[in-house]
Amino acid sequence: MAKVFLMIDGRQVESEPGKTILEICRDNGIDIPTMCHLDGLTDVGACRLCLVEVEGVSKLLPACTTRIQANQVIHTQTDKLKKYRRMITELFFAERNHICAVCVSNGHCELQELGYKVGMNHVHFHYLNQKCDLDASHPWYVMDHNRCILCTRCVRVCAEVEGAHHWNVMNRGVQARVISDFNTPWGESITCTSCSKCVEVCPTGALWSKQTLQGKMEKHPEKIAELMEKRKMSL
Repeated sequence: MAKVFLMIDGRQVESEPGKTILEICRDNGIDIPTMCHLDGLTDVGACRLCLVEVEGVSKLLPACTTRIQANQVIHTQTDKLKKYRRMITELFFAERNHICAVCVSNGHCELQELGYKVGMNHVHFHYLNQKCDLDASHPWYVMDHNRCILCTRCVRVCAEVEGAHHWNVMNRGVQARVISDFNTPWGESITCTSCSKCVEVCPTGALWSKQTLQGKMEKHPEKIAELMEKRKMSL
């Protein structure tokens, strides 16, 4: 199969056709922050952190859902992109009620790590301080909407890997919420298999185990990619 040649940040790289910009960047050690992306799941371009500049294209493109083309000239680390990534990160914190000091994922949170990576030391936006519910009706797990960033990893892993289709998203904008079944309490679900895959892939403290203490919730989302790879090999 013919190789595709393109320029990324002034460096010529080559790849097999059909890959996304994010894939080719990671293959070549080029770091682009993401939150909604997870190896093994379908990309949806929800978080917009992986936006890149492509010469000849007037708008920024999400690297996770944009396929590479021959002779593209791509920029991933411009001042404009760094500004956007910090702004997006600040908006994550401003929209919900992320109190790191009392979170079960404190010290093990992808959103927290992202804040450090983009150099965020305060939030320029007004906090919404919206009232968000906490669903502790499941015997083992908790859904805390105060810490959800709507990455939809839980929705996709439940549908694409477990096949239960338990989670979904209701409403739009700041009123959007991840819901259990048809917006029923998690503990009353007739579709949840209690597999814990959604808990493992959640990048924040939105989904956690009741057995976990503050700052002790360590997750292993990479297991999903390993599971999907084993599934492919068995087919």
